[in-house]
Amino acid sequence: MIIAALYQCFSFSPFSEVQFLEMWNQKSLRFFCLVLALLTFLSACSLTSGSSLPLDEYQSPDGRFEFSIPTGWQTDQDQALFTTTPPDYSGSEEELIVYVYSSPTGTIDTATHLDLAKEQIEPFLASVIDEDYKVVNEGETKVDKYPAMLLDFAKPYGETYMLGRVVIVAMPFYVLVFVGTGIETEWEAFLPTFREMLNQFHLSSAESPEGQP
Repeated sequence: MIIAALYQCFSFSPFSEVQFLEMWNQKSLRFFCLVLALLTFLSACSLTSGSSLPLDEYQSPDGRFEFSIPTGWQTDQDQALFTTTPPDYSGSEEELIVYVYSSPTGTIDTATHLDLAKEQIEPFLASVIDEDYKVVNEGETKVDKYPAMLLDFAKPYGETYMLGRVVIVAMPFYVLVFVGTGIETEWEAFLPTFREMLNQFHLSSAESPEGQP
């Protein structure tokens, strides 16, 4: 469900009325309360940005992008996928983690670019966002001056919730997606840092394919 919603955001088309009703009909009362609580929280966040963790400059080994990550966090670059985690990260689901997927599509044709982007995004999202997550908020933002769509998502997790955000950037020639997740209290505290990380992101190689203007 969340992948279908993300595809809609990637093409910048809003939820249809049928999809919206279906999403709400599938939720339990507990999840309905979660949505209300999250919307209240997100509204409060729009009024105050909170405090970001101290950030250090980071440049990807391949020179593809410049980023800022929390001081002391670990980094890993595996081809198109960059991951950063806290220094004491042990690999459990509830811990904070941030992913950046960046990859050229090598085409200036819009329709071809969108098709290739979807082919890359689908396996990436399926690997980091499971089907138990539900979309609870959507919006617009900018990354490196490019327009982007964001979705906040959540799922029950014991007596609390897992929360996260995905940001898909509308950029020519490139696929660029950010995903962050964490347990409720940690993610809420980390969200201002996540925003600031995106504010300081710069793609160094967003030029057109070779031979094109």
